[in-house]
Amino acid sequence: MVRLAAAPTHSRRSIWTLIGVETMCLLGSEISRFGVSVWIYQTTESVSAFSALLLANTLPGMLASPIAGSIVDRSSRKRVMIGAALVSLCGTLIVLAGALLGELSMPLVIAGACLASVGEAFQWPALSASIPLMASEEDLPRYNGFLESGRAASMLAGPALAGFLLAFLGLPALVAIELVTFALATVVVAATAIPRPDAPPDASDEPPPSLIADSLFGFTWIAAHKPLLKFLLVATFANFFISIGIVLMPPYGLSFLGEQAYGITNGLFGAGMIAGGLLYGALAKRFTNAQQFLATALVLGVVYVGYGFARDPYTLGAMNLLIATTMTMGNAAIMTVWQLKVPDELQGRVLSTMRLVADITIPVSFLLAGPLTDKLVPRLYPSGTGTEQMGALFSVMGGLLFVGFVVASLVKDVRRVEDMEA
Repeated sequence: MVRLAAAPTHSRRSIWTLIGVETMCLLGSEISRFGVSVWIYQTTESVSAFSALLLANTLPGMLASPIAGSIVDRSSRKRVMIGAALVSLCGTLIVLAGALLGELSMPLVIAGACLASVGEAFQWPALSASIPLMASEEDLPRYNGFLESGRAASMLAGPALAGFLLAFLGLPALVAIELVTFALATVVVAATAIPRPDAPPDASDEPPPSLIADSLFGFTWIAAHKPLLKFLLVATFANFFISIGIVLMPPYGLSFLGEQAYGITNGLFGAGMIAGGLLYGALAKRFTNAQQFLATALVLGVVYVGYGFARDPYTLGAMNLLIATTMTMGNAAIMTVWQLKVPDELQGRVLSTMRLVADITIPVSFLLAGPLTDKLVPRLYPSGTGTEQMGALFSVMGGLLFVGFVVASLVKDVRRVEDMEA
């Protein structure tokens, strides 16, 4: 696998275009998602409705990931990105039609979310596998850092813009904004030069395996590369506890803060994500990706412990900033390791499988967060208030994360995953 010594100017321009397009699409999605969330709350006032939406945004894409990776490797990655955008556009059109006609319902919202989830399952590996083809090994961390920061900026700005626009324009306009951003992205990507990976030198003339059989290739490849498998299992372990924390953060913060103060502390989480992407790129020349990942992971465990003791906006805001910064740095480091170690022609299948395994515990975490908070913790800590009980859960999870990351840092294959031959 040969990496560019220095990316040509047109390649750098294409990378920045893709980063910009990804940021724009996510901004449109966040604006629309905010409006739909408000509609769900006003219409149903049901937690189950939000849970259904969460699963619709997650499970279809997870199920489609292996097949999506195979198609990414078999096809032009530009065409896959265009096709993924069109699938997402169909989902947006369903929701927009319901909103314009005054017939919006949960089935329509769920259908739109399912299509968006499937579109993302194809879009993410196609984009992630395209950037390494245009970037030098030295510059790849910087581009991944900017990509993470762009996503974070969209997640930070989207709800703020949506809250302002919803009052003046209404839900159909917010959904229409998402439609426009995806349509523009499709046109821009179609006009962007995106290379295809070279065929491996030992490629045979035998017909390729079936799509279903090929979709399992990512699992066998990862299983055969033990250092990357162990590295992936560490990320999966982390995602389980982090996802529970993400669910608990809103009720925990609102249990001792007013809405305005909580909004400010939540904004600091978004700011931390932006800072994390930029900081990762700046530190990439001084530290390896594995070092950045393990260091930020250990810090994350400590911060989670401290998060459980936060009782004022200043402490909670600082903790939110640190959690988001370390999470973003760790995610960018993980992505760069995989992009550098997986051959270009295999990245669609392997990266899709990697993401599926890393995220496999997230739906379980979402389902467990409620029972843990409402039933188990109160039984173990009956004398505490609701705030204290949720705080205790954060601290326990932080301790488990820290111990787990200490153990991971002692595993040679994890610590030296970048020494594995590509």
